[in-house]
Amino acid sequence: MRKFVFWAGAAICAVYLLAAVLFGVWSLGTWVGLAAGGVLIAGARLWPRLRAVCGTRGRRWIPPALLAALGAAVLYALVLFGCMAAGAANAPPQAEGTVVVLGSKVNGTVPSADLQARINRAAAYLLEHPELSVVASGGQGAGEEISEAEAIRDGLVALGVDSARIYLEDASSDTEENIAFSKAVMEENGLPEPMLIVTDEYHEFRANTLASRAGITSYAVPGQTPFYLLPACAARELLALTKLFVLG
Repeated sequence: MRKFVFWAGAAICAVYLLAAVLFGVWSLGTWVGLAAGGVLIAGARLWPRLRAVCGTRGRRWIPPALLAALGAAVLYALVLFGCMAAGAANAPPQAEGTVVVLGSKVNGTVPSADLQARINRAAAYLLEHPELSVVASGGQGAGEEISEAEAIRDGLVALGVDSARIYLEDASSDTEENIAFSKAVMEENGLPEPMLIVTDEYHEFRANTLASRAGITSYAVPGQTPFYLLPACAARELLALTKLFVLG
């Protein structure tokens, strides 16, 4: 039965990451998921030997302790996945405030797939609510010929959003800075709260948590993450949330 649990867990990891591997998404989340599957496979193959060795050396408590740790890790991951789902569902009660689009990778001058998804969602929301302004947030990183904020602005304009409604925040390098620097832009230009955060579904919980810690009222306007990116990105988000909760 215990071997079956290990093999079943490894199979779930493989199926979960199948789309990411097939589409060549080799991010930190992909490697973490594959590593977890490898550990489970090793556990399935070595479990009888481990029990025998621990039994002969009077350390019978080790196998149950390992199973308990595995169960706790699975429960922890499920709780965080639940938090991600709740964060994405935190929709604004009414369309008021300022839209803030969080940056992501730009390949030269072309938005990555997940950034384009954010741009598409923001454009649809802004065209639906023409009274709202928007802050495009994100600095320029390695491999990027323009800032993420500029890529967001250009994408919004291409989709029909008036450039006069768009404010740039082009100095941030992570989510915490996205939120803090966008708040500064809002204050400098008299833009109202709440902050209506446009980012991927899995990212909304962390973004809104950081906004809350910064004293900002915020809501989620989630984009639709491409299906082949979601498994690896959500796995990576587990690490980011752990870092947030442990290190603050």
